[in-house]
Amino acid sequence: MKKLLIAASFALCSGWVLADGDMKPQQGGVIAEAKSGHRIELVVSADMAMVYLSDHAGKPVAAKGSLGELTLMTGTEKTTSSLMPSDGNVLMGSGKFKTAAGSKAIVKFTLPGKTEEQVRLSFK
Repeated sequence: MKKLLIAASFALCSGWVLADGDMKPQQGGVIAEAKSGHRIELVVSADMAMVYLSDHAGKPVAAKGSLGELTLMTGTEKTTSSLMPSDGNVLMGSGKFKTAAGSKAIVKFTLPGKTEEQVRLSFK
């Protein structure tokens, strides 16, 4: 019970906003919204991670000039990858990624001329 209270307190105080029930993934990944209102959808395969950027209304946000970092935690394994702009609204990273139910991810990204944003996601 203590662990649950600590986790809930951390989630509420961290500034991260977890996915709302009305946000629907468009690419089959997991989705969350940053405090600023930017949404990200994370799609992970064995050797590639793609982050789709959009605004609060779901309209794509250009990734050109953006940078990011993905930290993926599955059990005791932790993988970190740099994210670089790809086509349109996509940031892409490569690495050896392993996901399972209960995996957690932290995506940090910086849009041109903006401050760094951070989003936490959970895989079901």
